This record gives sequence, structure tokens and C-alpha cells, in this order.
Amino acid sequence: MTESEIHIRDRARAHVRAELLAPQGTDDPSAVDALLALAEDLFVPLAVDVELACCDAESGYPLDEPRPRAPYQQLRLGPLPETLAVREVWTDTRVTRVEDRDRLARAEILGWLAAVRAGQECAQPRTATGWTQLLVESVRARLPKSTGELSVLPVSYGAGVIAYPVERPADASDDSLWVSGPLEGRPGTAPFELRIVNEAGFLSLDLSLNWSPWIEPDGAGRPAVDAAVARLSSLGWDVTSAA
Repeated sequence: MTESEIHIRDRARAHVRAELLAPQGTDDPSAVDALLALAEDLFVPLAVDVELACCDAESGYPLDEPRPRAPYQQLRLGPLPETLAVREVWTDTRVTRVEDRDRLARAEILGWLAAVRAGQECAQPRTATGWTQLLVESVRARLPKSTGELSVLPVSYGAGVIAYPVERPADASDDSLWVSGPLEGRPGTAPFELRIVNEAGFLSLDLSLNWSPWIEPDGAGRPAVDAAVARLSSLGWDVTSAA
């Protein structure tokens, strides 16, 4: 691909939106399963941010008071490309690093969520620590096959071009190509961004598609997006819009 063939949309981005009424309970894995179902063949989440809250133990609704001591948590892979920007979404975020992995496993994410909740007990009777937001802003995206053999991928953004280093798996038999984003100094330019909001078990999901191959109806990455939406639907999510 040339820089005229791939661009980042900075306004009116395409979205996959979905909703699910999850089973009651803070240990329900529905949000993590949705993240991994969407990510399959599309991207690898390089960091996962979560906001914790003290919730009513019976209804699950988040309370204004009390607050967990450390409500903002991040799980981050390492080591990561030096060119990658991993933002701590909230001030005073506590970061947990997972070293020497190429991706976060389901059990790893669920175990981390359980651990950070257990470490933030709410100082009030009939309350439980839950989560209200789960965010992914830094990803490693799998490029469509039509990208070609490039060492640097030029991507148009506004009036300029961003040069994304192309990454290859260590396994020589794997011919997939990847790029990680956003790059340092280029916020909001990751190929994908994900936000899942939890309101007492009612989950609302928003996957932002930011690059043209996955947005345009005839884009080379569009079949992978359609397959991801099908996987999400198969988990029981009501997909209300798909770009």
C-alpha cells in the first residue's frame, strides 16, 4: 500500500457498538470475552485500563462514596516498541506489567481484574468492589495481506504522513505483518480503540475503527471486521451498529 491508499480518519470515525445484560456478579467474564473475540485476527491489546468503583452489593450500581483507594489500574505488556505511546488514561494509575509475552491471555486478564478488585476493599457495609469502565487505547494491529512487504508503513493523517514501523513475528513460518499504535507524539491514532462501560451489569461496548482498510466497505480489512462482529454476536451481544 502507498500513503494514498491508507489513511487515519480523525473525524466521524466508524464504530461497532453493542450491548449486553451480563449475569450479575463482579466475576462475570463477558467484557473480557468480548474484547478477545473482537481482537482475534484484528489486533492485540497492548494495555488494558480499568476504573474501579464501590458498588451496592445487591444491585451492583456504582456509588459516589466510598471510593476505592486506587480506582485506576492498568495491565500492560512488555517490552513494547520504543516508538509506541501507552497512555495512562487516568491520573495516579497503578500499572501492572506482564513481561515477555506477545499477547495477554484470557486467564491473565481475568486474574488481574480479580486481584485489583480484591486489593481495593470498600470501607462500607453491603458494598463490593466492581469496575465501571474498561479501555484499550494501545494496540498491535494485524495488517491485511494486501499491504505488501514493507519495513515502514506510510499512513496519511491530516495534511501529513505518519511512518509506522512494520513488525514481524519471531516465528519465521508466520508471514503476518503488524503495526503498533499510537506512536509517541501522535495521540488518538491507533488503528483501533475499545471502550466497555459497565452499569450494574448492563454492558455497552464501543469499538472505534480509525484506519481506512477497516472502515471502507471495500477495504482490505473489512472482512476481518465483519468476522469480529459475528464472533461478538455469537456471544450474545446485541450489535446496534457496525460502522
